[in-house]
Amino acid sequence: MESTVVKKWNAWLNKFSAVNKDIYFREEYVKLYEKQNEDAVCFVYEENDMVFLFPFLRRRFEYQNQFYYDFETAYGYGGPISNVDNYVFYNNAMDSFKNYCVENNYIAGFVRFHPLLNNYKNFSKINDVIFDRRTIAVDLSLTEVDIWMNEIHTKNRNVIKKSIRSGLEFIVDRDFKNLNDFMRLYTETMDKVDADAFYYFDENYYQLFRTGIKDNFLGLVSFGGKIIAGAVFFYSKDYGHYHLSGSDSNYLKENPNNFMLYEAALELKASGVKKFHLGGGYNSEESNSLYQFKRKFSNKTYEFYIGKMIFNHILYEELCEEWQNNYPDKQSAYKNILLKYKY
Repeated sequence: MESTVVKKWNAWLNKFSAVNKDIYFREEYVKLYEKQNEDAVCFVYEENDMVFLFPFLRRRFEYQNQFYYDFETAYGYGGPISNVDNYVFYNNAMDSFKNYCVENNYIAGFVRFHPLLNNYKNFSKINDVIFDRRTIAVDLSLTEVDIWMNEIHTKNRNVIKKSIRSGLEFIVDRDFKNLNDFMRLYTETMDKVDADAFYYFDENYYQLFRTGIKDNFLGLVSFGGKIIAGAVFFYSKDYGHYHLSGSDSNYLKENPNNFMLYEAALELKASGVKKFHLGGGYNSEESNSLYQFKRKFSNKTYEFYIGKMIFNHILYEELCEEWQNNYPDKQSAYKNILLKYKY
């Protein structure tokens, strides 16, 4: 058995089948979210041909003249994955990971699990796992006719047909030629919903995304020659994802987002994707408008879980207490965030 922490780990992913991995676990994706004091690394544990990978963003910080670490998985989905379904091996790997964290001054870690891989299950026997919300995915292994008739809700089909009659056009932009238009739409949408700064990205992020993520495209909706909606889509083998999205509020009556997601689903199907993951709603409440919108594209739901690991409880409580004293105005917004003391 052998364990190590590395900054390059894609070679190990080659030992995984398509159904047991996704783009979220590749080094180029995690590196998109690196910051000055947070670097993308992966804990690797091996026993013969069995491999365990746990990619995350490692943050180094100083507290009382001592350096410590904490971590969280990158934006989207992640967590630990293995190329075999072997609980004993997985348990050994997690024990090794926890020992590594304790020995190297880690305080805590936050995990966003992958709803399509169900990689929270073994983890829940070892650490704190919490159900967060349901997500939606379209089954693209079906024929186009079956997707249209069995996945897309009847009222949604009527909306999409109306959008087509109105003259909406779908553009697949793999070179990101229309990036400025998309960035404008996305920023306006985030402003409209008063999104946290976490959800804003600069042009450098998109350029790194375009060049670093092999299979991706901007899916754009044009109406009368004007781009009125768009989203970033990416995929890897079996799984495709609806990543970031924005639309012009002046044209919502044309239902561009319904039309866009349906056309993107067909594009992803043509690229060999088996499941098109749309994600969930704004929160855990299934009554929220975003979740209900996504439900119109499939009745297949999945479960999104988060995980919390604390390696030094005394120091963690001390950091949180100090943060609460220093930033009383932030307590309500971040009270449920494990690594609240980062903010």
